[in-house]
Amino acid sequence: MSINRPRLNFEQAIEAYLHYAPRLPQIARDAVPEKTEYVENLLSIADQFDLIVFDAFGVLNSGQTAIPRSVDTVRQLQGMGKNIAVVTNDASSSSEAILARHRKRGFDFSAENLISSQQFVAPMMNEHTDITHWGAMAPTDWPFHILPDTVTPLAEDRGLYDAVDGFLLIDSENWSDQQQSLLEQSLRDNPRPILVGNPDICAPMGAFLSVESGYFAHLAADACGVMPECVGKPYHHVFEEVLSRYPDVKRDRVLMVGDTVHTDVLGGLSVGIKTLLVHQGGFLDGQDIEDVFTRSGLRPHYCARAIGFGIGDSVKTEVA
Repeated sequence: MSINRPRLNFEQAIEAYLHYAPRLPQIARDAVPEKTEYVENLLSIADQFDLIVFDAFGVLNSGQTAIPRSVDTVRQLQGMGKNIAVVTNDASSSSEAILARHRKRGFDFSAENLISSQQFVAPMMNEHTDITHWGAMAPTDWPFHILPDTVTPLAEDRGLYDAVDGFLLIDSENWSDQQQSLLEQSLRDNPRPILVGNPDICAPMGAFLSVESGYFAHLAADACGVMPECVGKPYHHVFEEVLSRYPDVKRDRVLMVGDTVHTDVLGGLSVGIKTLLVHQGGFLDGQDIEDVFTRSGLRPHYCARAIGFGIGDSVKTEVA
């Protein structure tokens, strides 16, 4: 892995999700639909829903680029009076920065539309009343001032790892193999809490799958036996926040739209809302979709190529 944007291939990523599935939220067998209905696109079923919750990477954008027709589709849904929410596991940026990127792609989103896993990191830290000094997987310019305790960015000095009482895994973009090794060694010698602001194992970045904080969290947990504590999809915090913002919308009129079965689909199923998986431009682009459903034991209510594809459309990819 390079120090700048480490990568996984699809098989490595899906094997990791399958291997670590026991650490993810568990749902009853009857929460999983018996069959998946394949539909043309999101607009073909939009009349069944009043609130549509979007994952971003792999659904609205691939890397820095908006997926074809996604901007027009969201605009049509907004024109139809649909409530729109965007739920992201991107804990590396402020809500303002995330919204600015979406607006640059052409989406008309406001702060009311966005739920980021970052907003749940401080409350998660506050649950550990005995810890005041944390070590963070994050760049030095990350906005640590928004957090309640002392936080030290982790570099390549073993002493930094041994000096803290817990770890925050937030942003893995510049995380190196050496830093991961130091984290695992320190945790093996002295197990401490591992808090994760982005539980994704990977994210579609156009031409490749980036390795995200969740992947490194699981490796660290393997080394020390400490279960990572996570916020973000598929965990309940973000979904409870979405539903609380729209208390008048009945749960059977809510649709979660995502590109990953172990984050978006599992999270939606766990709170009893309908799910739509899109696969072109996202994590499952070019894969045997039914094989993934069989291997994972998870499947969505609906499946489509993407939220607004027309005949002849294709996904443009670029390296972020």
